[in-house]
Amino acid sequence: MKNTFRQSMSWLHTWGSLWFAWILFAVFFTGTLGVFDDAISHWMRDPLAVTAASEGAPPPDRLQAARVGQAFLEKNAPRAEFWSMGLPDEENTKLRVFWRDNPQAEFQDRELDPVTGEDAGPSKERKTEGGHHFVHMHFEFHAGDAGIWLVGVAAMVMLVALVSGIVVHKKIFVDFFTFRPGKGQRSWLDSHNALSVLTLPFQFMIVYTGVVAFASIYMPAAAMVRYHGDLDHFFADIQERPAPRQMQNVAAPVMPLPGLVTAAENRIGREARFISVSHPGDASASARIFMRGDEAEMASRLRGSNGSVQFDAVSGEILDTEMPGEIRGAGAFSTFQSMRALHFVTFGGYTIKWLYFICGMAGAAMLATGAILFMVKRRKKPAGEFGASTARVYRVIDALNVSGIAGLMLASVGYFWINRLVPVALPEREVWEVGLFFALWFLTLVHASLRPVMRGWVEQLGATAFLCLALPLINMLTTGDNFVAALARGDGEAAGVELTAMACGLLCIAAARFVRRKSQQAPQAARARAGKPDAAADADVEAEAA
Repeated sequence: MKNTFRQSMSWLHTWGSLWFAWILFAVFFTGTLGVFDDAISHWMRDPLAVTAASEGAPPPDRLQAARVGQAFLEKNAPRAEFWSMGLPDEENTKLRVFWRDNPQAEFQDRELDPVTGEDAGPSKERKTEGGHHFVHMHFEFHAGDAGIWLVGVAAMVMLVALVSGIVVHKKIFVDFFTFRPGKGQRSWLDSHNALSVLTLPFQFMIVYTGVVAFASIYMPAAAMVRYHGDLDHFFADIQERPAPRQMQNVAAPVMPLPGLVTAAENRIGREARFISVSHPGDASASARIFMRGDEAEMASRLRGSNGSVQFDAVSGEILDTEMPGEIRGAGAFSTFQSMRALHFVTFGGYTIKWLYFICGMAGAAMLATGAILFMVKRRKKPAGEFGASTARVYRVIDALNVSGIAGLMLASVGYFWINRLVPVALPEREVWEVGLFFALWFLTLVHASLRPVMRGWVEQLGATAFLCLALPLINMLTTGDNFVAALARGDGEAAGVELTAMACGLLCIAAARFVRRKSQQAPQAARARAGKPDAAADADVEAEAA
């Protein structure tokens, strides 16, 4: 720690940011990809196969689907604690049913023919986590509550880093307009400063709203004290919905769900998309019918639902009606909904999504340049913070920089390749996809640990560029589809995934060439400064350090 307040903030900014830089880079990078999770999932399911499977299929009959879904669940899960079913539509003509035996059990699911109720059988559609993999990486690293807490701690550290960064920058507005290329350490600092200042409001907003989105996990005291840990009643109160009904342990059949679907559609004036039933088979059973949303309306609002109706599932009595766009809850809950909408970008359509994508990538680049700057400075002048182990610690940081930044990008585009190369019929192939993603990411750490630092950067950036640029080729070889064909049939989502990947590939080529050029110049700079005065030698060291 230093003596002055600004020096202390600089120390806090440097070291606090460093130890969480790789986690935060992963959170920002995968979260930015997750902005387009639906488009990524669409590409990974193989649009041609999905289209071919739905061609010639009759228009989905929601009432028949609800009837066969109820018959299946009554036969196969009569004592389940919860039922739900996703009704078919033009894009997905299958009926999806879900059930859970008790609150602690895992959900089970099945895809059915919406007419006959028979198992839909092997699907040509690829089973995949799709873009949801990046969303789960973003907020929990596929590690459940432990991952949520890890990301929460990292987010709090970043808020501290943002505040301390403002204190450190005496000329914060000048930094926005300052970039001096070819100046080694100075150039890296200018890049870091410009990216930080450019996206500062976005960084504060996205990090703070991310913490607020999981407030009930990070700050559970209110629910634990007042509701004795009963989160169902807690959320029912703040959302102004009927409280969950207690089990009566009195057998009673669920009334025909098609009748409830019809009543809900007539009341709301929209088509039903989803049905959930709590405590089926008990006198306390309730059912809620959720409506399909209007895309234009959803893009224009910050909060509010698509509408739903809750029934007594035994008598058919209407217990609650939530109209489309209706905003419930007191001011605190409305604020919470608004913050969730800001974080998950559920408004504004593709215009706002692209704005989030650009700002998110700028934030990831800010974190990357900060981590790289740490080592650029210490290659020029080692600080000896770790005594005799300083060189070994620096080597570990270098390897983590390469793997945590270039390696994550390599594993991310590798995930798209894995999706196309893993056999479609492989059981639990979506689990294999995620497992192979982490295996590939781990291999980038092994590679970074074994190779010289600059070669590690060049090789991993080069491999990422190749996988990005060749993504349309592997897609064409495995599915017969490509971005040209997607554009021809008006499939902008599928085409956008490949075009964005190719643009990223070109950026990785430029980055790899930059690092390679600098690594080749370093020995020349070292020889040139041998006979120079100290001031000139220091200037050459900066060029070499880049």
